[in-house]
Amino acid sequence: MLCMKEISSVVSVSKTSILIGELAKLLKQNGVEMGEKRLFEWLRNNGYLIKRGGTDRNTPTQKSIELKLFEVKETPVIHSDGNVTVSKTTKVTGKGEQYFINQFLTKKAVQEKDCQSVTAKK
Repeated sequence: MLCMKEISSVVSVSKTSILIGELAKLLKQNGVEMGEKRLFEWLRNNGYLIKRGGTDRNTPTQKSIELKLFEVKETPVIHSDGNVTVSKTTKVTGKGEQYFINQFLTKKAVQEKDCQSVTAKK
């Protein structure tokens, strides 16, 4: 298993993007206790994805697009009645993978340090 430092150096040069669920699996494999649903919730609550319901839900905010953390893949869907709709899928870019891995690593390291200092004081 790669450590987070190795992963972030690999994904920074990645030309492909991954689904948010795949990012959740990467984080989970490296000790961050967060699944896909909680990661979506965290991304919405922290301003990376749009919160409101409707067709815009879980699409990147303007800030996220400008930071190039996400991309939206649009796929036409042809229904049996001939109606065509567009399905939108939010994907995490290589830069976004590195950004979020660093976010959660830093957060985890701070929490572990706090726990160690509390137990050392006892």
